[in-house]
Amino acid sequence: MGEVGTAYAGCRARIADLVAELDDVQAKAGVPTCPLWTVHDVVAHVTGVVSDVQAGRIDGIATDPWTAAQVEARCGCTVREMLDEWNEHAEWFEDLLDGIGDPGRQAVADVVAHEHDIRAALRRPGARDTDAVQITLGFMAPGFVAWNRARGVDVCVRTTGGLVFGAREAAVSLTGDPFELMRAMTGRRSVEQLRAMKWNGEPEPVIPGFEFGPFRPAAQPIDE
Repeated sequence: MGEVGTAYAGCRARIADLVAELDDVQAKAGVPTCPLWTVHDVVAHVTGVVSDVQAGRIDGIATDPWTAAQVEARCGCTVREMLDEWNEHAEWFEDLLDGIGDPGRQAVADVVAHEHDIRAALRRPGARDTDAVQITLGFMAPGFVAWNRARGVDVCVRTTGGLVFGAREAAVSLTGDPFELMRAMTGRRSVEQLRAMKWNGEPEPVIPGFEFGPFRPAAQPIDE
């Protein structure tokens, strides 16, 4: 297994540790970063992704109807039953990821985002400097820069560790640790929180650029 599959497996193990012992009440906790879902629903989704891909059910992949069907199909399952299903199919899925390019990294981006969604719902922060966070930022940041450039806005994204995405001479730059940048780019920060990040230059032209792909800034500030 390569680094992408290994990163996904790490997220899967950490999610299992977080949710395996939840009772029914805890599993029904709302997820602030996915307002329409509970913790149970998030586990249903990440489980369903793997099962659907292996079964070839990929029409409408990553769309709202596709993910909603995963949640609905498992509404009567316990968390442990879903973890068993996920584990049953995961080895095949994880072995696939390094050989398929961006879709593999996108799978890591999805599962690590949901790991931290669950952590936020359960008030159990942690694992913010993992390989999955780094892979996700490496996947998301170039797309964020390119999307803004297509809008006529040049922005450079810098990590506190020295990575740079975009042109260093861009008029606007955003600096942050990889976890915060990842959460910002995946719709887990509000516009108010985005404005409060560390900017060099005027951030307002960039703020609309956080609406890209399926992502939108959170409606309310996210505390995690």
